[in-house]
Amino acid sequence: MIKIRKLAAVDMAWLGTRVILTEYAIGVILPFILGLLSIRSGFFGPTPSAWESVLGIWLVGIAANYVPLFIYAVLIAKAGTVKEEGEPEIAHAKRYGVQQVIILVPLLVVVVALIQERHH
Repeated sequence: MIKIRKLAAVDMAWLGTRVILTEYAIGVILPFILGLLSIRSGFFGPTPSAWESVLGIWLVGIAANYVPLFIYAVLIAKAGTVKEEGEPEIAHAKRYGVQQVIILVPLLVVVVALIQERHH
């Protein structure tokens, strides 16, 4: 199972702290706003549309997935442990790259992060 904190650490070690913090912040804000607009249009537009509503809900779920990643990235950056946490995992970067697809499953990253924190 993918470790969400390690995913953030690998991204930070690979691409840099600023880039990842920016990416994760945009990953929270942009899909959330687009999702809300889509939901509003789907439910309250001139012609209600189920696909717009579903797309909006999916986008909000994607935005939620970026929240734990962003939190972990901020914690890692503040602790200054990017090298210690991320660099040893770069050898497994391909695995983490493939597993990043879980971001596209609404709320999955949130659920996995909560489970991992509970067991930690």
